[in-house]
Amino acid sequence: MIKRERYLKFLTDAIDNEFIKVITGVRRSGKSVLLMQVQDELRNRGISADQIVSMNFESFRNVVYLNNPEKLYEDLMARQNGKKLYFFFDEVQLIDRWQAVINSLRVDLPSDIYITGSNASILSGELATLLSGRYVQVDVYPFSFAEFITLKEIDATNKQQVKQAYLEYREFGGMPSVLDAQVTVDNRYDYLSTLYDSIMLRDVSQRSGEGNQQLLKMLTMVMLGSISSEVNVTKLVNRLKAAGYSITSTRFREYVGLLEQAYLFYKIPQVNIRGSQRLRANDKYYVVDNGLWHSQVGEVLTNVGSQLENIVCLELLRRGYDVKFGSIDGKEVDFVAEKRGERQYIQVTQQMPENSNREIQNLIDVPGGYPKLLITGEEMTERQIEGIPVVPIYEWLLTE
Repeated sequence: MIKRERYLKFLTDAIDNEFIKVITGVRRSGKSVLLMQVQDELRNRGISADQIVSMNFESFRNVVYLNNPEKLYEDLMARQNGKKLYFFFDEVQLIDRWQAVINSLRVDLPSDIYITGSNASILSGELATLLSGRYVQVDVYPFSFAEFITLKEIDATNKQQVKQAYLEYREFGGMPSVLDAQVTVDNRYDYLSTLYDSIMLRDVSQRSGEGNQQLLKMLTMVMLGSISSEVNVTKLVNRLKAAGYSITSTRFREYVGLLEQAYLFYKIPQVNIRGSQRLRANDKYYVVDNGLWHSQVGEVLTNVGSQLENIVCLELLRRGYDVKFGSIDGKEVDFVAEKRGERQYIQVTQQMPENSNREIQNLIDVPGGYPKLLITGEEMTERQIEGIPVVPIYEWLLTE
């Protein structure tokens, strides 16, 4: 078990502050382990065992509370011992009226509260009303490539080992539960497929309504086949209708919203680079993990360039960037990434065509003094083209 340093630092720095810590992310991305690591830090700071209350609501031992928030509140209040209590609630969205319970604990006890959820709906509705301005959110993603090679105990200075590890990461992704299982390569897709089914069943299908499961499954496969491409809702709806499914554009968007809420897909809007304004255009969608993607469509059916883009997009999100794709004079820039007022333009390609700057010309045409970068799937002889750095993805993923 490796420490998720980026997330752990944020959470440990926030220990004992007034905010409820809300940890979100796709199912099995490591949220529960992160809670345990925070508890370890508390014990290291001298917090006694009777001050730490940890409950996983997917466990049968807590099933009595799922439809009885009053009993949960009473039992938690009974834990008062004259000391500050530290509450850790895993998959809290399974509890009816959990928002009211959390808010009451915050008001009624000296406490520090940490909750996790595998669906973005926990951050809407009643939570937003009761806890407005009183919580901070941490988005947890599957392992980064840097975490991946740490787990694999790969020497980051050995280029050949790093390149080979990247190919493995590109195919199987970074879901901690799969990597920790120590399964054989032949069985990884089986584990990933099972995990994908669990996400779809628990966090998507149950929210979509009865009788819509086959349609939802087909829609999701259509979305997986559209990674890194602009999603034209009308065209995709017509495609589903041609396959015999009855669906409207409104219903299509609702289903895609469910996939986003389950953190299976991330929507990336378009921005006009010259005006830096959102365009009324189609969005792009990227999937949370290449391994989950390949478990459904197979690596041979996914374009290598799209795989590359997907990894870059998720890494930018993981690093805390606001990510869009850009348009300039009808030409596209793969990513416009902004964080704390800083912006960078990124183009992604598997390799540069011979005797052509086609893959980088869009970056060259971008005005202004913001940093630009070309990320390639293969190492190029040239490391700079017209002042723009060129870096292979397996190096970029290890530098920040």
